[in-house]
Amino acid sequence: MNLARLDLNLVVALRALLEERNVTKAGLRVGLSQPAMSAALARLRKHFDDELLSRVGSQYELTALGQVLLDRTATAYDVLERLFTSQADFDPATETREFRIVSSDYAVDVFGV
Repeated sequence: MNLARLDLNLVVALRALLEERNVTKAGLRVGLSQPAMSAALARLRKHFDDELLSRVGSQYELTALGQVLLDRTATAYDVLERLFTSQADFDPATETREFRIVSSDYAVDVFGV
């Protein structure tokens, strides 16, 4: 599997689809229209060669693979979220940025700055 060719936005769509089990609600959750979420579901079905969600009456139910992916997707999503929200640690001893504090004369008198 070549991760460079995989659209990681599909992880977000997959998680929403598996948790919501509804294309429209999953789309609203991630900010996609119903047609865009349907297209994402089609791409996911093609990638996994599985329906993932199968219609039973008026609802969708997870396939066996969909059930397995439900937990894995939550874990992958959490890892990706931690990865892409990483920040450098702040070390005041080595920091070179300057900060200026603007204050009124009254605040200077009260706080003794």
